[in-house]
Amino acid sequence: MFEKNNEKLIKKICAYQNIIIAKHESPDWDAQGSALALKEIILDNFKNKKVFVVGDSIDPETLLIDDEKNLTKEIIESALMITVDTANFERIDFKNKNLVKEIFKIDHHIKIDNYANEEIIDENAIACTQILCKIAYTNKWKVSKKAAHNLFFGLITDSNRFLFDKTSIETFEAAIFLYKCGVEANQIYNSLYLKDLKLASWLNRAFNKIEFVKNYPIAFIKIKKEDYENTNLSEEEIKSALSTMSGIKEIAIWFIAYESFKTKKIKLSIRSRDYNISKVANLYQGGGHKLASGAKLANEEEINNFIEDLKKLIDNQL
Repeated sequence: MFEKNNEKLIKKICAYQNIIIAKHESPDWDAQGSALALKEIILDNFKNKKVFVVGDSIDPETLLIDDEKNLTKEIIESALMITVDTANFERIDFKNKNLVKEIFKIDHHIKIDNYANEEIIDENAIACTQILCKIAYTNKWKVSKKAAHNLFFGLITDSNRFLFDKTSIETFEAAIFLYKCGVEANQIYNSLYLKDLKLASWLNRAFNKIEFVKNYPIAFIKIKKEDYENTNLSEEEIKSALSTMSGIKEIAIWFIAYESFKTKKIKLSIRSRDYNISKVANLYQGGGHKLASGAKLANEEEINNFIEDLKKLIDNQL
């Protein structure tokens, strides 16, 4: 199946001059790394292509993706859109997604939406970047050091530094491939995991805000605007509060609830050690993986409903 769909991808790229690469809203490193790397790979291996990465970036202050402002209606309507790390059409971070001529989906989430004309999906892959590595080395494509760095960002973050259960032989094969492409892992680890005092202080405050659900191994942090408005933290840094609940024996499901900078809706980032939290996330305009998902709430009052559904999940009533 992979071989057949891989051939379809090559044919589609060859057939289009204009290619738009889209990822999901509020991108993580896997989404952003996949998109930026795929752009570099296409430009390095195919002639006469115009490639545009659209949507938000993780930290707009340090990484600006300016391609979208160069898109005209004519370009969009003649373009192939390749989506990466995006399970459902609604979450594609591109306002003109309905105008593109054709869609090719590359993803590792559970399939819930048949929005693409063609696709490469591997639900067993730990990251979308793992799939892109497989595509690249299968086709013997050139992968620049810059592209390799972006792919490695996604690979190590979605695998939690190769610690998550879905880490596989293919995950390590992808890492070996990226090392051969010149990736400097230590540099990437430092940029991701070294904290300044500002962030360390925020994580300490966040830990002290942890709330527990009585009689259930569920913990959460509610983050209000007043908690961070004078901190000069990015949204990604605020979301890192989720990590303060990881690795605690008494917590099996944990989440943060915070107001999105962009939409002002309540966003949830959810994690679990054992339970399939995607079942609950799907009920709240979200989804994702069995042990890592996201969701949206209309207001703060819905948090209690969400917690009740997590209880049902634990009690095998969902």
